[in-house]
Amino acid sequence: MILDVIIAIALFVAGALLYTFCLMPVLLGFFTDVPTAKKLKARYGGRVAYGAILMKTIYRAVLWAIILAAATIAVIHWGGDYALFGWLGGVVLTLATTIGRLGANQRSVANFLVRYEKFMDKDLNAALLERVEHGDLSFKLD
Repeated sequence: MILDVIIAIALFVAGALLYTFCLMPVLLGFFTDVPTAKKLKARYGGRVAYGAILMKTIYRAVLWAIILAAATIAVIHWGGDYALFGWLGGVVLTLATTIGRLGANQRSVANFLVRYEKFMDKDLNAALLERVEHGDLSFKLD
């Protein structure tokens, strides 16, 4: 019984860490990167490599989905009820506490511009990054 509780706590922490470092970037990719890239493509056309950004996001999503599925299957197969409760509890609780970070906010759009700078025109990226750092998420340049 004590060992089951210790395992549940350890898997709770493992589930929270997996969500934070693996699943959260995938969700940010779908809720921030794809819509932001789509807006930039519509506004600036060939100066943004929308297809490359989309492919990188999909590649990352598939990779982490495989890792998450393998880890969850391992917990279900080798762990007991306490282990599964701890694992899913860590993932779900972390998701519930970070749900507000999903979507296009100042920090996530700035991270997008830094992460995908090689897929955009350098002058465009620098100008947009400066505007976003000052809170302007309109993607308009004068």
